[in-house]
Amino acid sequence: MTPSYATRGALFFSWFMPSFTRIGYALRKLTWSTESFDFTGQTWLITGASTGIGRQMALSAANAGATVHAVARNADKLQQLADEVTSNRGSIVSHSVDLSLMATVTSLANDFENNGVTFNVLVNNVGLMLDKPTRTSEGFETGFATNVLGHYVLTEQLINLGGLKSGSTIINMSSGGMYNVALDIEALQGDQPYDGTLTYARHKRAQVALNEHWRQTYGDMINFYSMHPGWVSTPGVETAMPEFHAALSRLLRHPEAGADTALWLAFTKPEQRDPQNIWFDRAQRSPHFFSGTRQGDSSSELVTHLQSAMQASVEAA
Repeated sequence: MTPSYATRGALFFSWFMPSFTRIGYALRKLTWSTESFDFTGQTWLITGASTGIGRQMALSAANAGATVHAVARNADKLQQLADEVTSNRGSIVSHSVDLSLMATVTSLANDFENNGVTFNVLVNNVGLMLDKPTRTSEGFETGFATNVLGHYVLTEQLINLGGLKSGSTIINMSSGGMYNVALDIEALQGDQPYDGTLTYARHKRAQVALNEHWRQTYGDMINFYSMHPGWVSTPGVETAMPEFHAALSRLLRHPEAGADTALWLAFTKPEQRDPQNIWFDRAQRSPHFFSGTRQGDSSSELVTHLQSAMQASVEAA
């Protein structure tokens, strides 16, 4: 008998609680190299860069020498981020963009092409968890548009327009919550009644499936990785999951810990044994903990669905 989502969540929480908190990070860090990351001369694109893990990634990459194109909606927060770069080797270029709108995402990719900007690293980091469903002006559920469809459109547009350098790296920021669900394409825009936590988990499972597709399709030219950061204290988590944040506030990881594996992946470009695998604390892991999560839709079915949604947005523009 397959356990329910609530049961899987309870089992998952109890099993992985020490590992996903700052305790697991501190113990694993004892065995890592202390070598500093160096991204001198590289150009990065990081979405959702104004707060939390995305903000820390942008700041760390810029201080390690990269020119980071930081994308988020809040222009003031992006400017504050740019002002905090302490190294004269790197910098942050701000782009105030609503990534829930596919027309805007496409325009952003075209702007990079028109200005001759190409990237060594793309981090699909932007994400949000909603407590009730809302729709974008293009007709998509906002979480789905931001967390899944926008990632697909931006990545495909950059690849097709030549916006990624040969040997570049794409990192897709997933979440440990995806371990509790199978890929369910029909539910990506929410069930009735709407459950924001469950819908978000499904989006994060979809990201892992997308990463598998990209590795198999473009892996000879580009390095693709999906990862999850553990449980990190961010403004987004505090807003979306206030009880969780309050209960574990002393154990949640700092954004620096959440960003570490992404930076390490971009710096080391490690080999990956299985295209499905997800990375956590500098090691690759199976994307499944419960056997039932293997029984969902396929990555090829997901891509067909997203391609249809992207085409619909183009026709509606």
